[in-house]
Amino acid sequence: MTTRRLQTLPRAILWLILLVPALAIGGFALRLVTANPALVPYELRVNLLHVPVPFVLHTSFGGLAMLLGPWQFVAEIRQLWPALHRWAGRLYVGCCLISGLAAYPVAFGTIAGPVAAAGFAAMATAWLGATLLAWQAIRARRIAAHRRWMIRSFALTLSAVTLRFLLLLPLAWPNAVAFMTFYSGTAWASWILNLTLAELYLRFSSPAATARTSPQLV
Repeated sequence: MTTRRLQTLPRAILWLILLVPALAIGGFALRLVTANPALVPYELRVNLLHVPVPFVLHTSFGGLAMLLGPWQFVAEIRQLWPALHRWAGRLYVGCCLISGLAAYPVAFGTIAGPVAAAGFAAMATAWLGATLLAWQAIRARRIAAHRRWMIRSFALTLSAVTLRFLLLLPLAWPNAVAFMTFYSGTAWASWILNLTLAELYLRFSSPAATARTSPQLV
């Protein structure tokens, strides 16, 4: 195996690790466009019933952003089909903006209390901010800054995946903590954890190596 392939392999594996849950959760989120309460967990059913339009906008456009995001980091698409990359990027940004704005009424309608509401609202704010900064950077042709902000944006998009994984923990330790208390904590932990991991990746990945990587995340 060549040196270049050895450099590429870890990032390809990381990309696949991100791709699989993004496709699964993103695809499921698109099913919620039907606004069928039976598809929604109890904690979110109240949100759907109280604010159905924002809820459907948040979940469906968020799901589409999750499906689009991984392909923005594939070098071959950017190099061979730059127009496809640009239009997919515009669609991703649009989906994030619609889903992020719709997240506010959904967040403040949660039955988990003000701590969870504030956590979800903060997540939406961070998501909107990172996405807008990514868009602003590419408009100014600051490619490196655009890629860094896109990594942060997609890390926040994947907060929905992290949230669901974290919510599996109470199933393993049902008597450790009240579910709603844990749910309030995950409203903060899911996006803070993802953003922290993105920052660590950006700090420790080699710019020279990532310039040659496919799929690449910087």
